[in-house]
Amino acid sequence: MLMDMKKWMRCAAAVVLSVLVAFSATACSQPANIESGAVSQEYPVTVNEVTLNAKPQKVAVLSGSLADVVLAMGYETSLSLASDDCTQPDLQVLPKVSATDAQSVISAGVDLVLAETMDDSEKQTLENAGITVLLLTRAKNREDFERLYAQVGTALNGGSTGYNVGVKAAQKIFSSLDDLSRLAPESNTVVTACYISDVNGSAVTGDELGSVMMSYIGLTNIFKGLTGGTFTFDDLRLSDPTMIFCSEDVRGQIMQDAQYTNLSAVKNGRVYAVDPNYMNWQGKTVYNACIDMMGLAYPELTEENSAALELDSELSEAEATASPSPAPEYTAIKSGTEGDDVFAMQQRLAELGYLTVEYTGMYGEVTMEAVKAFQKANGLTATGEADAEMLTVLYSAEAKAADGAEATATPEPESETSTAEGTVTTHEDA
Repeated sequence: MLMDMKKWMRCAAAVVLSVLVAFSATACSQPANIESGAVSQEYPVTVNEVTLNAKPQKVAVLSGSLADVVLAMGYETSLSLASDDCTQPDLQVLPKVSATDAQSVISAGVDLVLAETMDDSEKQTLENAGITVLLLTRAKNREDFERLYAQVGTALNGGSTGYNVGVKAAQKIFSSLDDLSRLAPESNTVVTACYISDVNGSAVTGDELGSVMMSYIGLTNIFKGLTGGTFTFDDLRLSDPTMIFCSEDVRGQIMQDAQYTNLSAVKNGRVYAVDPNYMNWQGKTVYNACIDMMGLAYPELTEENSAALELDSELSEAEATASPSPAPEYTAIKSGTEGDDVFAMQQRLAELGYLTVEYTGMYGEVTMEAVKAFQKANGLTATGEADAEMLTVLYSAEAKAADGAEATATPEPESETSTAEGTVTTHEDA
């Protein structure tokens, strides 16, 4: 009887364990929603009510502003296609398409599209072709800025790694704006300004990020009490701003329009033409716009302060969030090969805790298993083959170690690997 009881208990325990394992596997396969913050799993993950089941391999960005965000995070190597308005120099190598040309996007073989707006029929066409479409709204303030960056980062590199990279990049930009705001001259009077998009009544209003940007450089947006990006000429005339920012084309129209003649900004020659993307793009352009507009707003700044602005801009570029090195710098390494590039890869895998045996620079089965483990932990397809994408992530600061922590970036491997004495220490690849 006692033996029967023990046997029954073992069977019951096995059944319970099986149920728990099955439940755990099911739970892990459920998409995690980043609405409340970073999540423990990379994929599947839900972003703005859209579920992404795996890291996208080819991404199309159909918005100049979203492209600017991707660049600010250093994730431009994820992009395979861009719309015509993505005119950033770093994206010149990408094929360009019209944002409304769904068939060209489908032909490019992308699996994810990032856009701000899209016609329902075009969206349906892309989704019918198996392409995930993620529509994201522009940021309106500092907190919303982090939301946007977290969403883009998660979509491109997972609910943990990508999310955190996005938030850090957003915080970096606003931290730079905090530093910039301290350079604005103190004044006993309110310095008013506005950004006019066109003379027909479009401007940056209080519900847009551009209004926040003005406040960081010591300017009060005369349209901050308005919403929807529109104004009337009476709004402009009654507020009579000290200065007006606009594009070169709009400046020409303002200077030729008789109704603008009596505005203080026009009479005092303080209508400034700036890059039209300054109020549209929400990557590092946000910081560059503030520097440029600040210099125009305060010509009385000393040469010392002007130099500080330029230096701050350079530092902002140099200290940007660490990102993967461009994929073209890495050449895929085939299993079964041997050499210094394999040895360097093994060193990095060992540093991250994926390779725990001795190695020689021979790409054998143990190294393949280590590569698979790294790929799986970092949201890549676990093939065991070291392609350019895998190597890009491996040597980046976003590479996740075997214990789940983020590692520091490692310089691109040199062509020769040696010890301090100039000889390579021999290890076995079991």
